[in-house]
Amino acid sequence: MNTTEAILLLIISIGAFLIPFISKRLMLPSAVGEIIFGLILGIFYKDYLSSEQSSHIVKFLGELGFIILMYLAGLELNFDKLKKLSKRELGIYVLTIASIIGLSFSIVFKFNQPVVYALVYLTVGVGLLFSVLKETKLLKTTIGQTLLILASIGEIVSLFAITFFSVFSKYGLSKEGIIHTIEIYLFFSFVYIIIKLFKLFVWWYPEKVAKILGRETETSEIGLRANFMIMFIFVSLASLLKLEAIIGAFIGGMMVSLFLKDKEHIEKSLSSIGYGFLIPIFFIEVGLSFDLFELLQLEILKKAFLLTVIIFIIRILSSVLLLFAKLNIRELILVPLGLSIPLTLLVAIATIGLHINLLSKEDASAIILTAVFTGLIYPWFFKMLVKYLNIKEEKNV
Repeated sequence: MNTTEAILLLIISIGAFLIPFISKRLMLPSAVGEIIFGLILGIFYKDYLSSEQSSHIVKFLGELGFIILMYLAGLELNFDKLKKLSKRELGIYVLTIASIIGLSFSIVFKFNQPVVYALVYLTVGVGLLFSVLKETKLLKTTIGQTLLILASIGEIVSLFAITFFSVFSKYGLSKEGIIHTIEIYLFFSFVYIIIKLFKLFVWWYPEKVAKILGRETETSEIGLRANFMIMFIFVSLASLLKLEAIIGAFIGGMMVSLFLKDKEHIEKSLSSIGYGFLIPIFFIEVGLSFDLFELLQLEILKKAFLLTVIIFIIRILSSVLLLFAKLNIRELILVPLGLSIPLTLLVAIATIGLHINLLSKEDASAIILTAVFTGLIYPWFFKMLVKYLNIKEEKNV
């Protein structure tokens, strides 16, 4: 590690510690604060970061943080809630997400935009929404649970859409593309078989599974090690299939979520490591990857603002279907706002799209700025509406 790299790592570490306090004072989500910090830091380290001797350790820690973030995203999915839904409710939720997807592609084709923009429009995420619901004390209310279920379905669809776009951009409709699609299908089939076998193992040996993945008091932290092992197995398998590492991480987290009911302690342990240090470094590293002055160009600002508005409009139109669910008008108003804050996945799209040449630097910059705008504007309006409409915690599911 050279001197410049050591100083950069020191500044990033101090920033990662201080940003949550500063963000709270400024009423910003921490992730947005971290991206902005990275953008500002990039002004001073621009020449160094663009050189061939740029900070490898920061890039490595950022990528590891990204992998843990997506593993936690998979782990957050609650399949028990999906299983408890009636066919009617599940049908309404699936139709709502399908409507978001259909409208996204319709707008792209109608206005002759790059097809990858459909990804930006259709993406729905759990991460920031979960934090907003927690802050407004709506996690256990009807509207809170509805939003989490919709976001969970949307996040799964979004990750599969990102996978498809990544394969299509590399191979197109070629023989190699078809072969690679078959390989991916075999990968998911393998995952399905592993889940079935593990469920059988859980059925026969519940105590052993609880010891491996359950609450562990020993200093060896076997449960945490087991989860890291699962995460890296799926990351490695995805990489062997030339998929993005985060796809494997998300599937690994999703698999654990599928067969493990008592997972709060695992999420808490991984969150401590992830959100405590590595995930903030990822968001700071994202900011470092972009030029602040380029982001502030009028064309990019206009494009980001347009993307931000279209994301919201699509969700307003799609939310009409939820009139047939157990939501009143006051709660229904919150749905478009709650589904319009896919900050983490928008950052993922920009990062992956730039990496595989699916996006130009300008488009990736606009998407990063869109992530910042949606992460700032819509959570604020959501919180204001919760207060104004007087939606309280007592409305339990």
